[in-house]
Amino acid sequence: MKYVLLAGVFALLVVVLNIGYYNEVADGEVNTIYFVKKTPTLRMKFFNIHANDGDYRKVETLSDELRQDIIDYCKYRLGIETEVKTQADVEMCAKM
Repeated sequence: MKYVLLAGVFALLVVVLNIGYYNEVADGEVNTIYFVKKTPTLRMKFFNIHANDGDYRKVETLSDELRQDIIDYCKYRLGIETEVKTQADVEMCAKM
């Protein structure tokens, strides 16, 4: 019984560290998109600025929190390290 519990905890940890998701709004419908992270982290929910209708913003108007969300998405979803300082950086983080 102890080994089954230990195996379950291990499997849950592997899933949490390696699977992430974000919500995508398309045609008024919200879809959850799951992905395998490029780098393990305990964070599971991410924000993809390009997956939301009407949520696209210019780099000059990004809040620090939204900028960090984009940086995290790029790193863990796409494996891209960026500081999101230019509009090209924001475009680079578009879903490939």
